[in-house]
Amino acid sequence: MAKSYAKLIFTMLIFGTLAIFVRNITYSSAEIVMFRIILGLIFLFGVWKLSGKKLNTQAIKANFWRLMLSGFCMGINWASLFTAYQYVDVSIATLCCYTAPVFVIIGSVFFLKEKITWSRILSITGAVTGMIIITGVVMGGTDPMRGIILSIVSAIFYGSITLINKTFKGLDGFEMTFFQLIGAGIIMIPYALITHSGPWTAPGTKELICILVLGFVHTGFALSVYFSAMRDLPAQSVALCSYIDPVSTIFFASIFLGEHLTILQVFGAVLIIGSALFGELWGQRNKACAKIKSGEKSYGKQG
Repeated sequence: MAKSYAKLIFTMLIFGTLAIFVRNITYSSAEIVMFRIILGLIFLFGVWKLSGKKLNTQAIKANFWRLMLSGFCMGINWASLFTAYQYVDVSIATLCCYTAPVFVIIGSVFFLKEKITWSRILSITGAVTGMIIITGVVMGGTDPMRGIILSIVSAIFYGSITLINKTFKGLDGFEMTFFQLIGAGIIMIPYALITHSGPWTAPGTKELICILVLGFVHTGFALSVYFSAMRDLPAQSVALCSYIDPVSTIFFASIFLGEHLTILQVFGAVLIIGSALFGELWGQRNKACAKIKSGEKSYGKQG
């Protein structure tokens, strides 16, 4: 168990350094996503071959179109966020992207027919208030408002991925990620090639290293370790540890990119991350309570 926790925390810290490498790549956001998808698929394909794992073809066929749709959303999510990094501070873009649970809650009411509860209303209110506080303060970047809009677009598509993933049945983490990357590639690779202007130029040594790290480490390796850890941990623990990602992103942006949040923005960041975390953990608690009550009713009927 301790080993799985260590793997999960290690993965979150890797994800926290992603923006540092993206900032050092001069290709367009769509092209960066294209490289990330291709290299990630190569890595995961190698892992699959070496492991000798058999794919659940029946489950893949049953979930195929939803996997593709989720992959499309993943590609747009990455492209929007990477573009946002060009216009606003990484820490601000990351925090705005972490309003995704707001869109998950709203979407779950309309698409999954879930009830809107007071805890969800508190979660939405806290996250939106935090975003207003953060964006209402002077921000760094060439075009902060454009960066914020792109970050929110990224959050919407990130939330869409979460909603679609809730409908999957019979797939493990590896299968889900591998075919989502294929879905992302179907839309992002042609888009990156069509929108590219001018001749293709070879990356410099530093840029090549950043591309390889982004593809092999942040995508292939990190996702493999992440799903390996997930298998041995309760969902609530995974949800809790996942919030190391935005915190570590802000920390690394401060050290390596020289970005700093004001006291007011730190308060906004606490509101966003705290609200998202509250909504996640409270939802897990309610599910656990519902299962217990359901079990008690079943036992009563049998008795």
